[in-house]
Amino acid sequence: MTHRYLNLTPLSKALALMRQKFPPPGGAESVPLQLAVGRVTAEPIYAVYSVPMVDIAKFDGYAVRSGETLGAQDQRPLTLTNYSRINTGEVLPPAFDAVIMVEDTWEENGRVWIRKSAARGQNIRRAGEDIRAGELVLPKGHQIRPFDIGAVATYGITSVMVRAVRVGIIPTGSDLVPPGTLPRPGQTVETNTLMAEAYLSGMGATCRRYGVVPDEPHRIREAVAEAVAENDLVLLSAGTSTGSRDFCREAVAELGEILFHGIAMRPGKPVLLADLDGKPVFGMPGYPVSAQTVLREVVANLLVWWGLAPPPVAETDARLASRLASDLGFDEFVPVSVGLVNGTCWATPHPRGGGIQMAVVRANGYLHVPAWREGIEAGEVVRVSLTAPSASIARTIVCVGKRDPALEKLGNRLQDSGYLLHCCNASTMGAVLALRANTCHAASIVLPDTESAWNDQVFRYLPGVNLLRLPLARTELGIASTGELDSERLALLRVANRPKSQAAQVLLDAWLEKEGIGYPHQDEDLAAGAKVRVCAGAEAREAGLSFIPIGYESCNLVIRGEVASEGGIAALIRTTRSQEFRAYLRTIGREPAGGAGDEPLPARDAAPARNQ
Repeated sequence: MTHRYLNLTPLSKALALMRQKFPPPGGAESVPLQLAVGRVTAEPIYAVYSVPMVDIAKFDGYAVRSGETLGAQDQRPLTLTNYSRINTGEVLPPAFDAVIMVEDTWEENGRVWIRKSAARGQNIRRAGEDIRAGELVLPKGHQIRPFDIGAVATYGITSVMVRAVRVGIIPTGSDLVPPGTLPRPGQTVETNTLMAEAYLSGMGATCRRYGVVPDEPHRIREAVAEAVAENDLVLLSAGTSTGSRDFCREAVAELGEILFHGIAMRPGKPVLLADLDGKPVFGMPGYPVSAQTVLREVVANLLVWWGLAPPPVAETDARLASRLASDLGFDEFVPVSVGLVNGTCWATPHPRGGGIQMAVVRANGYLHVPAWREGIEAGEVVRVSLTAPSASIARTIVCVGKRDPALEKLGNRLQDSGYLLHCCNASTMGAVLALRANTCHAASIVLPDTESAWNDQVFRYLPGVNLLRLPLARTELGIASTGELDSERLALLRVANRPKSQAAQVLLDAWLEKEGIGYPHQDEDLAAGAKVRVCAGAEAREAGLSFIPIGYESCNLVIRGEVASEGGIAALIRTTRSQEFRAYLRTIGREPAGGAGDEPLPARDAAPARNQ
């Protein structure tokens, strides 16, 4: 039987309902101080004793009676007659009331001299100066930081009472295999619960991950019942959508009341919340990005309501680099890369979707499109929640265009110079338009290595712009076959399969036209019986295939010439020219573009746009 979502609940309503139904459980536990970082105090913490417990010296020097130093001046130095040598932190002898730093004295003929009199209490830490016994150290509801540990230990505390929220996490799915296992076709590595445990533990929750439960309603029901009995909150991973093997809703409904099934947000729509014996049970989607969104926007909200600490999130304002469309009535969360381009902070969106996990990994922030907005226009100022330190924004180089393995290595090399390369996937046109709008540092463009391709797809859209073309790598393309290939035999070509790559398509079309060979229909056969396809030369040679080259596909970075001397861009240029980078390209079967040590190639001024 196919399940339908219950009525989609607005995000704001879902959060309000969740808080109304589930008051804080009020649990607490005592933990050793060394294990308390990240936990939230359940009660105030008070000092066991005063610090310091007695008067002590602030600096190395001489303990003296201040009244006996009166009259000491530069022109009339005074000899100390009644003093005690003392070190930093040592107890002040009762007979003395001041300390003179050793730097303010000198010795001569076995006597200690001073040029300035001492004031009563000078350079002394009084008993209880830091804190007195019984004074407050940390208030209730404080998330314990690493630097708090030293202070709390100093004041005589070895264990603390912290808020305790027990979270049970259950992965479901007959297709799941544990991390470290190579999945077979149709299998999925179980990682959502690993992520959930890391995220919620960082808030101070105590998490328990249960074993994988197969897609069997009675097994899921048994696992949920066990977890509810042992925890304050239960998370089910996957099985909450409308597929034929999504049984979580059915299993949970038999145990308690479903409060909602589906929230009007993207990603993360198929989220489920049920009330089982007064405890919340969440059903998270299986797609990783959807699960992340549910954890961050829904589950974490409830744990904060229960008194745990919200994850630290820095925010910044940025202009949106390209228009974002969104449906009214849906809260949408979009991963973005934020970088400082020509003095303006720009946020470039990554591809959206609950299953596109690398978009979140490659991003350094996300923005929220509220339910009442029907998209956000390019250039509009948006609020971005950062997933990386805010200081890293100034070191981020945003590249828009085709992702290429060469760029990954380039990014690794740039790290050595202190810069971060963020690549946002886009078409060639999208990359060119981003460069024209000056919303990115560089455009990654992969084209046939022909003058006409660059004129038609790049230069014509950037008239009058001073461009700098940084050739990265090129790939030799050609026709490969298990049989023999030569021009005469290829002239008998009855059918040829069109390649998927745009560059390969352009080069093949040009070559076939030159050779007088067309596309009668779609197949892969030669009249002589040989199988043919278009592929990289290195691939063909490695496989021992016959190969006829038809041209090159080149990957290039295009930047504005006026920013070439800026720190990050200058480092980018140096890296593309480095011998290490060029050597790496050869290891992956790519040819470095240009000669070793060549200057970046200046692109010509744009050709006039033609009528379309």
